[in-house]
Amino acid sequence: MRYGEKKRRYRDASVAGRYERVRFSGLLGGVKAARDERLVLGLLAEPGDVRTVLDLPCGTGRLLEPLRRAGFRVVGADVSTQMMAAGPAPGAPGDLGRVQADAERLPFADASLDAVVSLRFLFHVDEPAARERVLRELGRVARRRVVVQERDRSTPRGRRRARAAGARGERGRAAPTRDEVADELARCGLRLVR
Repeated sequence: MRYGEKKRRYRDASVAGRYERVRFSGLLGGVKAARDERLVLGLLAEPGDVRTVLDLPCGTGRLLEPLRRAGFRVVGADVSTQMMAAGPAPGAPGDLGRVQADAERLPFADASLDAVVSLRFLFHVDEPAARERVLRELGRVARRRVVVQERDRSTPRGRRRARAAGARGERGRAAPTRDEVADELARCGLRLVR
């Protein structure tokens, strides 16, 4: 499924309603969610100069509460109001709210947030020009750091995924290597740190 189709799909209330249950419930889903939380909190804690965080796309908000509990002031943004409505309502201390936003055109001022977190998203953006717009936007609004998750073709798991997708006849963007990610980030004014 292409990026534009995915954007439309996540605006479907039935998809939003079951997203959390399908993706992050059960033993494996819980392990994935806990791993993501540890990773993000660890990266944002270094060197400790981050106070405000944008979670994009925030989906149902699974990272917002752990970020808030860790002392960050958080705002969630997503193209899908349906996904955001399926999650917890904003309003807790440290919660700056939710914003409907397309990742290619964020409604935030330059350097208006200390960090942007974008998990389980970039690998869906299979159009090179759209990926560049997204990465440039993340860098534009982040004052200190951008945390993105990308699949890596050079890992054993990445090679298995690529073989399995090919065997199923799936098309789309192949997962990049680490060097390709670094080059892409550099073209967008970002630097791969880890």
